[in-house]
Amino acid sequence: MKRKLISQMRNEWRSNVWMTVELVVVGAVLFAIAGGLASLAYIYQRPAGIDFSDIHIGRLGYIPQSASTFSPYPDSLHNYNTDLEMLLVNLKNNPYVEDAGTGTNAIPYNYNYSGSMLKSKDTDSTTYYMANFRYMSPDLVRTLRITGLRGETPARLAAMVDEGALLISDTNYEGQGSAVPADLVGHEVFCGDSSNVVKVGALVNAIRRADYEPMTAGMVIAGTPSDWMPSEIAIRAKEGKSREFMESLSSSYLESGNVYISDLMTIDKRRESAHLQFDNMTRNLTACAIFLLVAVFLGILGSFWYRTQQRIPEIALRKVNGATDSEVFRRLISEGLMILVFAIPFIVALAALVITQVELGLELPGWLLWSMIPVTAAILALTIVAGILFPARKAMKINPAEALKDQ
Repeated sequence: MKRKLISQMRNEWRSNVWMTVELVVVGAVLFAIAGGLASLAYIYQRPAGIDFSDIHIGRLGYIPQSASTFSPYPDSLHNYNTDLEMLLVNLKNNPYVEDAGTGTNAIPYNYNYSGSMLKSKDTDSTTYYMANFRYMSPDLVRTLRITGLRGETPARLAAMVDEGALLISDTNYEGQGSAVPADLVGHEVFCGDSSNVVKVGALVNAIRRADYEPMTAGMVIAGTPSDWMPSEIAIRAKEGKSREFMESLSSSYLESGNVYISDLMTIDKRRESAHLQFDNMTRNLTACAIFLLVAVFLGILGSFWYRTQQRIPEIALRKVNGATDSEVFRRLISEGLMILVFAIPFIVALAALVITQVELGLELPGWLLWSMIPVTAAILALTIVAGILFPARKAMKINPAEALKDQ
């Protein structure tokens, strides 16, 4: 039977080639859809890198000196920084507050980006590493409960930041490489240029910026530069006291001199707000994916349906010669799956080309990305079987004499 099957497929090579080409193109589309959806699901379930419980976040504002509401400072010892320090002292004195800290581009769901280059000072290497900086006060490191991969506590990491050291993430994601290698820990690096030398203090968990956004390679936590004014604040209420904290707020906690807090909310509220944009995008992508899947399914289904319909006389002849329904089914499905077998190497080659040469922005382990190939093949196989099974069942009910007479 195998020889007859191969012989027949050889005789029908033109139509089989076109079916193979169609399967390769469709397989590439399915692979992209499956990879995209799998990537979104994988990204969403990744750990955030910080403890979100009882966290409240807000924006820091500074009344400009030109404003009528600006309160002049009595001397050079008083400025925005002293106002900010007093604001933090007042917040920490709130009976429902555990800790509070400030930063810039540091808190999740803030999509601003600060990039710089790092280069090892201890070697002759000319390699520069791209770093995504999150500027944090030592208080913010404690507030977010950032921990080191080698057992460093938030307090210990905060002390390192206070001493001017950098904290680098363990980011070494598939497809991105290690933007800042872990072996820089304990060594000095040039930050930006050779005039700025800092020490790398510890390796920490990467902090995600958003639920649907891939991890950014090379996250670096650094203390806020002295000439910068932080733009955001995070406050951790004591366990289970978030509601009481929000109810206790008054202007004395939200303002100090010319510095104030605006848009204060729980991080869950900020997350919901951020999700509006990403949820809409995800829904649109999912709708497009479903539409493409349906189109692909109908296209393959139609092709094999038509192919089977054209072979009704052949099916009738096989039944006249004593073939059972199950034997005919097996023969037709074997032919369809054989075409898929011919197409799979080309699908794999195309997928490998895409994976290795095209920047897809997918954050997936290599094994999971490659597993999309058998998923794609399985979907195609089920579609082929459906495209053959239904018209073949209909053909089985036709009287062989009538089917042959029509020819």
